[in-house]
Amino acid sequence: MNDVQAVITLEEAKVSCNFAEVEHAIQERLAEYKGAVFREESKVYAKKHVASLRAQKKDLQDKLRDEKKRYMEPWEDFEKQAKKLIAMYDEPIDYINGQVQAFEEKRIEEKRQLIKQIYGEVVPVELAGYIPLERIYNKKWENATAKEKNIRDEILEIARKTQSDIDMITSMDSESIEEALSKYNASLDLAAAISYINYYEHHKQKIIAREQERLQQKEEERIRQEERQKMMAKQQAEAEKKAAVEQAKEEAAQAVIDSLIPDEDENNGTDLYEYRILLSADAKKKLEMYMVSVGIEWEMIE
Repeated sequence: MNDVQAVITLEEAKVSCNFAEVEHAIQERLAEYKGAVFREESKVYAKKHVASLRAQKKDLQDKLRDEKKRYMEPWEDFEKQAKKLIAMYDEPIDYINGQVQAFEEKRIEEKRQLIKQIYGEVVPVELAGYIPLERIYNKKWENATAKEKNIRDEILEIARKTQSDIDMITSMDSESIEEALSKYNASLDLAAAISYINYYEHHKQKIIAREQERLQQKEEERIRQEERQKMMAKQQAEAEKKAAVEQAKEEAAQAVIDSLIPDEDENNGTDLYEYRILLSADAKKKLEMYMVSVGIEWEMIE
């Protein structure tokens, strides 16, 4: 098939008008009315000339429109034929391009399958959750110029970096590792994950410090409570001891008094007895009151 080029030939066309003559007539008419003052009695005359000027203007506009239409008729006929020829090119273009497009789609699909294969070979299963293929997919890998080695190297580099980031996060001594890994998985931003761990640890230290302070205050209060209880127990023991001593003294004094009371079957005669008794002032007073109450005669020996 020989290529035939379209050749457009334009014959010189000429459009003329007596512009100068018309312009001169308009200038004369303008000079005639320039500076004129119309009054009520000349109103009819003025309207007549305005109508005449508008008619001349419209006549020129109509002629310009009509002549342009007549002038453009050959071009419009020519353009219709040219557009018809242009449209005829579309059929072979679409036919050939359709096959080319089919070839390209087939090539791209084969390239996509190759990319999937490379991804499966390069990316470990444990990293697939972090960098699924659709997340790291690069459309430029589908280009015909993209070589398999370069695609493999790029995916391998992504996998290595991801594993390195994960190792960095998990190597940190923190209870927030799992949450940090979750945040990293959402953004693949190592700096953000480490920042989260640092924030968590800083916040945790504050909590620990507050808890330690609380426990210390609680322990101090427990010690103070124990000391108060010990003191109260000591005071109670001393009071009980003192009470027991007093009771023992009273019981001893009572025993002495009881021993002084004669039995009814004994001789009613009286004898003089001397005793040396160690008594408290209170016990002494009670003893004296008792001896008086039972009719015992007694006197204090200095």
